[in-house]
Amino acid sequence: MNNELSFLLPDGRTIFIRPEAEETMEKYRQHNRKDTEAGGILVGRILLENDHFIIDKVSQPEPTDKRKRKRFKRKPIGHQDFFDQVWEETDGRCFYLGEWHTHPERVPTPSFIDKKDWRRISKEDYGSGGLFFIIVGTKIMRIWFCDRKHKNIVELKRRSVDE
Repeated sequence: MNNELSFLLPDGRTIFIRPEAEETMEKYRQHNRKDTEAGGILVGRILLENDHFIIDKVSQPEPTDKRKRKRFKRKPIGHQDFFDQVWEETDGRCFYLGEWHTHPERVPTPSFIDKKDWRRISKEDYGSGGLFFIIVGTKIMRIWFCDRKHKNIVELKRRSVDE
């Protein structure tokens, strides 16, 4: 997993983002003034041997999603079909791990609306104990974790290659 982007959770576990998932999100970076926000869901696995997470795939924006320059509202249509297809392909070994979207800023910062949505979504039980939320800015990608039990939202630090 050396070429994968990875971040450390506060409890020492790691979340790995597969290159294919990273590339899909990055192709929606808002480099031009007319680019609208984009987003989707994060789908992946929880490793049995150490409880680390792997984001294998991400859904892409659907025609039913609401996309503005500074707002993205994901609708279930299409994203649920994407999840169902991955579920079937993996014989049920994948999980919904969270959400991703873009921001038209170099270093993305979650808005009040983002955090409110994250807390609302995290109240549901998805089997992972918490959910991840990625915002892709024009220069960097940042990731947050919302613990279902404590409802804390914490930014995760990128894991160095040496760890």
